Amino acid sequence: MPQRISIAAGLVLLLAASCLHAQVSPSFNVSISPSIVTVTQGSMTSLTVNIVVNERPDFQFTLSGLPGGVLAQVPAGRPGSNTIVLTALPSASTGSFHIGVTVLAGNNPQTQSFILNVKPMPVIQWEYRMERAPNEQAIASAAEALGQQSWELVSVIYRERGSNGLPEWTAFFKREKRPRE
Repeated sequence: MPQRISIAAGLVLLLAASCLHAQVSPSFNVSISPSIVTVTQGSMTSLTVNIVVNERPDFQFTLSGLPGGVLAQVPAGRPGSNTIVLTALPSASTGSFHIGVTVLAGNNPQTQSFILNVKPMPVIQWEYRMERAPNEQAIASAAEALGQQSWELVSVIYRERGSNGLPEWTAFFKREKRPRE
């Protein structure tokens, strides 16, 4: 008979322990904004994880599904708004990715998701221009006028031209190519 009591006591303890593990604590709600996040290679963006809870537990965040080259700065979790900063390195994988954000408090994990669009870094195209002038003042005046049109001075060359040694200033300019109108 003593064995029956110890087996029964063991079953009671086992059932009590399983009930304790099944209990979810604490209760909270999680939302993510925006649901679609876009970032360009070489830049940063952020999203907000909002936690609504009546208690003040510690929260832990885990992100899953981040593409290669995208780094996440995750704050120490707290009730209310939490900002996660995403940095896409210039070499980050491009495309659309389904990202999971798991928030854990106690033994209660909750996962929400968002779509991360990583766009390629734009390729800058340049247009070039060359100006010639007989003296330093004329080339400075040309540079000032072109600067008003977003031209950047790249370099200037001075040389004596011809057999009589007349001075000539040549300036090279560039600016980001503009779309044809």
